[in-house]
Order: sequence, then C-alpha cells, then structure tokens
Amino acid sequence: MDDLTDRLPLVIGVTGHRDLRQADVPRLEAEVAAIFAGLRRDYLNDGKETPIVVLSALAEGADRLVARVALAQGARLIAPLPMPLDEYKRDFEPGLQPGNIAEFEALFAQAIAAPVMPLQTSLEAVRTDRQKRSEQYRAVGIFIIQHCHVLLALWDGNDNEMSPGGSAEIVKYKREGLPLPISGSARASLDASEIGPVIEVITPRMKETSAVRSISVRPWGKGVIAQFRGGLFHRVGRGVGSFIAHLCRRELPEERAKLTSAQRRELEAWESFQALIELNRQFNCDAAQFPRDAKGANRIARSLDSLFTDRAAGSAVDTAARQHALEVAPMWCRLFSIADSLAQKLQAQFRRDWLWLFAWGFVAFTLFALFTHVGIINKILLSGYSLSIAVIIAIYLRARRRQHQERYLDYRALAEALRVAVYWKLLGIGARYFDARSMRDDDPATDINPSGAIANAYPIKQPSELAWVKVCLRMLERMDQPQGRPGKRIEPVAHDIARRLWVEGQLAYFRNAGLLHNRRAEWIEAYSAVLLVLSPFVLVPILLYFMLFPAEHRWLGLDLQHAILVIIGLLPGVAAAMTGYGERLAFKAHARQYDRMRMLFERAYELLPAQIDSSTMTLARALYHELGVESMRENAEWVAIYRQRPIQPQ
Repeated sequence: MDDLTDRLPLVIGVTGHRDLRQADVPRLEAEVAAIFAGLRRDYLNDGKETPIVVLSALAEGADRLVARVALAQGARLIAPLPMPLDEYKRDFEPGLQPGNIAEFEALFAQAIAAPVMPLQTSLEAVRTDRQKRSEQYRAVGIFIIQHCHVLLALWDGNDNEMSPGGSAEIVKYKREGLPLPISGSARASLDASEIGPVIEVITPRMKETSAVRSISVRPWGKGVIAQFRGGLFHRVGRGVGSFIAHLCRRELPEERAKLTSAQRRELEAWESFQALIELNRQFNCDAAQFPRDAKGANRIARSLDSLFTDRAAGSAVDTAARQHALEVAPMWCRLFSIADSLAQKLQAQFRRDWLWLFAWGFVAFTLFALFTHVGIINKILLSGYSLSIAVIIAIYLRARRRQHQERYLDYRALAEALRVAVYWKLLGIGARYFDARSMRDDDPATDINPSGAIANAYPIKQPSELAWVKVCLRMLERMDQPQGRPGKRIEPVAHDIARRLWVEGQLAYFRNAGLLHNRRAEWIEAYSAVLLVLSPFVLVPILLYFMLFPAEHRWLGLDLQHAILVIIGLLPGVAAAMTGYGERLAFKAHARQYDRMRMLFERAYELLPAQIDSSTMTLARALYHELGVESMRENAEWVAIYRQRPIQPQ
C-alpha cells in the first residue's frame, strides 16, 4: 500500500449476479477491461498518477470477475465482507462452480484491506435466519456504494426483483440514495454522499426466468453527457445562443426541463463524477511533481514540522511528537504535509494574481487619466493603456486556466480536514476498524463504524465542491491500517501532544491571524479614507487657486492645473482599488471568523486538564471531538467565503 499513501484513488464499486453463464465469462471480461480502459482514457488522461481501487465482496460470479480483471490491470483490491470470514465462506460451499473456495482465497490474499461489516444481530441468528443473513449482504452493498466513486454492475437490469442486498437494490441505492428507514439517520439521508453514477453491463443469468439473452453495455460517462446535452459543437452553440438571448433580454428554454427525473439524476451524477475525479487527478499530478525539486521537498518537510510546532516553546518543533505521529498515523501525516504545502504554494500564487490584477488595473487607469489631459504624448499613453489591458486579460486567463484559486481552496480544505484526522488518530477517535485478514478464527468482531468517523464529521451544509473532501476522507479511512476497536482511554502522551500542539497551537494561530487580518483591513480603510479626503479638501482648493490666478505654473513639463486634475481623478481610483482588494481577500470577514475560532480553542484549552485521568477522560474525548467537528465546519465556511469572490479583471 506504500504507493497509495500520497495519492487519491479512483474507487470502483462492484455489484452483480452470482449465476453468470460460463460461456459469457470471456466476453464479460473483455467488456469490463474496456470499461477500465475507458475510465483511464476519459477521466485520468491515461496518467499513472491516480491509482484505481476496486471494492468487491468477492462473491461468486460478477464480484470475482471484476476483481480478476482489475488486478490484472494493476488496480488494488479492497474486499469488504458482509460477515466474519469463516462464516462468509460457508456461502461458497459447494458453490456454483468447481474450485470455489480456492478462487476466493486466491483473490482474498491479494486484497490490501478486508473490513468486516457490523453484525445487525447475533452471529447465531445470521447462521440460522435467511432474512438476517440478507441484511448483512445489504450492509456490505451499502458500504460499497458509500465508498466508491462509480458503481460497476453486472446484472440483468431487472429492477422488479428487489431482494434485500441484491444487485437491483444496490443499484437503486447508488442512483437515488438510501431511504430513511434503511439509513437509520436523518443526517445520513440528507447528506446522501452515496449517490453517484452506475456503469451497467447487462448480462444473462443461469436461471431460465432471466429475460436477457445477450450481453450489452448501457451508455455511461461522457456518452451519457453527450446523449443528454449534445456534443461539443451543440454545447458551444447553446452558449452562443444564450449570450445572444441575454443581449435581447430573452431566455432560451431550459434544456434539462425536457429530461425525466431519472435522466436528470443520471446526467448530474456523471457531471459530479467528472468534477470529483478531475480534482483527484489534479491533486495527484501536483503531488507527483511537487517533491521532485529541493524547494518542494523542503516545503513538504516544513509543513509536517508546522503540525508539531510548540508555540509555547519558542515555535520549536517537537520531534518526539512528530515521530510518535508518524508511527501512529503515517498516511495522514504524509497526506497533510503534501496538501498543506501545495495549498501554501497556490495561496501565494493566488495572492500574486490579485495583486498584479489590481496593480495593472491602476496602471491602466493612470494612463487613461493622463491620456485625457496630456496632448503631447497621446499615442504613447494610449498604447500603454492598451498594453495594460492586454496584460490584465493575460493574467486573468492564466489564473483561470490553471485554476489557482480553485486548487488553493480545495487543497486547503483537504489539509485542514487532514489536520483534524492526524490528531484524532493520535487520540483514538475514528479511523479504526477490524480487518478479516488479521482476525483470529474465534474472533467474530466486526467493524463498528463502517462509514467512517472522520468523514461523517465533515459538514453536509457546504459548497458542492467540498463533497470531494468528504469522499476523500471516507476512502482514506479504508486505506489506513486497521487497529481494532477505538479504546475508551486516551493515552497521556496523546493528550499532551493534542493539548499543546493542536489546541494551544490553533489558539495561537487564530489569535495572530485574526489580529493580522483585522490590521490589514483597518490599514486599507484608513489609507482609502485619507486618499478620499485629500481630493476635496486639499487638491480642489489648490486647483481653484491655479484657476483664479492662471499664471504660468509648470512642473516636469506639465501644466500644474492639468497635473492636479489628473491626481484628483486618480486618488478616488486608488482608494477604490485598495478597498476592492481588501474586499476580494475578505480581510474583515476572516478576522471575525478567526476571532470566533480563537474563543472556541481558548475555552477548550481552559477546560482540558493538563494531566488526564479516568475522571476527565470522557470530557476530554468529547471536547476533542467537538473541536474537530467545529474546525472542519469553520474551514468549509472559510472556503465558501472565498468561493463567493472569484478572481476577475479589475
């Protein structure tokens, strides 16, 4: 799993029938291989930076067929089990084909993880009650759709036979979300993060009642988008038509209005999938390129050090705490350092983009003002003005094409969620589950939180783009090493690290950041006010003097009356530019938000005891959990503030 520790995978879930016809297997394998190739071509640009992970329960038939093809193409396999391993194997005896158990064990040995679903009832009831057993299969199906980007279904397309845990039910849940009685949680039903696209391979079955006689693949991916939205030329024509209609104060009819609810849902699922996978691909490309030079590698190391900087000890790095975290949560630490360093790099670029846009905007405004009052070098000034506008457009197009602001916000959101994950991992909160590969034969223990504690804590009221962070967290929890049940005890060393380096560290950060942003906002407001006051109360009287006493007054070859007119016109423009710069970077809004978080961490630091014992353990765990939830919520709100201020020419 080492090559996955700093990459975000494309995750493909599998469902399908067990009773595939043997004669169809070669054709089905070819179709599945073509689907994998199509996903790489259309969504990963044939790049190798994004690994593919397949979620398959390794039941007979479709599950194993897809797993075989995926492993042959270099994908990784996670094998979630509906029940403890030995009990699950009983469903393969004798099986539909010879060598059933051997095939399962061969594939199972290649899985990088095998989480076991929580038992809905006792193990004895699962053995004797068919309905209870079916509920376990439903649980593993739900686990798969909650953790995959796209579901690959090898089934006959018959949604009239909706048996618990069957392919028809799982496909329906992936398309429409979990019903409230099934999810058992209003939050989970509202979140509906399991909704996504389905790739359907329609295949015959062994049973005679199956109406399907031949294999077919229904349109998927870009084929669905082209089917419902038209090709590239159609979409360009639609955009031009919308622009013309807007100029004529008319509206074109909404294209999606003619789609059925099912068609609209399918189109939106594939559009969302495309956006999520593009974010994964872009992050992986950046993560692959960034450490290749010494500057990038050093920045990654500094980001990791910043996670364990003791501000109370003169901002020194606590090397013992860092080493302890690398032993307990190596994947989370590595990913945090990459996401944080990438976010810092793009933040600097994002601010440079804004600064250059405002600077060149001021230059263009100045040249135009001079052009209107100076008659000697009009051609030069006009040429300079035109060049300034061209530079502004070039800076804007470059920033938009490379998505500096969008990537900065996405990576910062991921990094802050990973910061919480690192400390929760140290404290034993979340990211723990049972793995069938490490369980004893007499240990029926199962996963107690199959959907992921960290991902579940991420806010559901958020910009749609941040669904990417939640999906990443959910999958990363399954890529992590299993550790068994989370203990109720917080280790004293973990408490000391979290209280000093996380709570006190974030307290100092929010205090300093709030003061800095507030100081910048006040500085901009003060200078803008001074510039506005200078114009009517200082420069206008001087201008009136020169107009009343029109003696020859020249300065640097310019008539002073014209020069003052130019300055009077420039000062409000400079004030407006400064005010716009402060508003676009939301200094005031961030200062208020940082102050709220400062008070939160300050209160938590006061409540958390310096030394933890059995009497304060429960309170400390609850405080750490709430701090993590609030930190992720605050960052989602912070991203929303910036999303409302997209970069644009000034």
